[in-house]
Amino acid sequence: MKPGLNKGQLVKWNDDRGFGFIKPSESGREVFLHISAIKTTGRRPKVGDTIFYELVTEADGKIRASGASIQGVVSQSSTLQRAKTALNKQKNKKRGLRETILSIGVLASIVLIQMQCSPSRVPTPITSITKPGCVVKGNISVATGDKLYHVPGMEDYDGTIIDPGKGERWFCSESEAVAAGWRKAPR
Repeated sequence: MKPGLNKGQLVKWNDDRGFGFIKPSESGREVFLHISAIKTTGRRPKVGDTIFYELVTEADGKIRASGASIQGVVSQSSTLQRAKTALNKQKNKKRGLRETILSIGVLASIVLIQMQCSPSRVPTPITSITKPGCVVKGNISVATGDKLYHVPGMEDYDGTIIDPGKGERWFCSESEAVAAGWRKAPR
């Protein structure tokens, strides 16, 4: 059995039963051809057609044609497949656009809900940007209104959020914070 594409002439065909036999162009035994082995075409095969095919050996050792096509007959499947592919691309584009718009809407809703439900102490991400190289946080106490500063390693440091809109700020050193009138937080 030769690998690759083979060529032969259809010498017998029973259209009612959907099978026939191909006489290979190169010498050899006739090859069984079933209608299911023919790629979708514009018409059914008939005796005298030139057939291109691949040889396949079945489990019982019999050789048959597979992936067959009729010479000179344009495959409807390729034209149909191109049309289906173009239609699917269009559908996928529309679906992708809908999904993107829906995702943006959901994200915007989450942000709005979070802004409405969050305590006013939590600033927007834009307002909590740090000063480069400055790690001392100047925070105003909600309970007392005292100006307190926190340094890395203190108990409340990680949970302290700076909101410049409320007068809170970053300092580059403790001495800078003290000079500005802030005092060290108790914890």
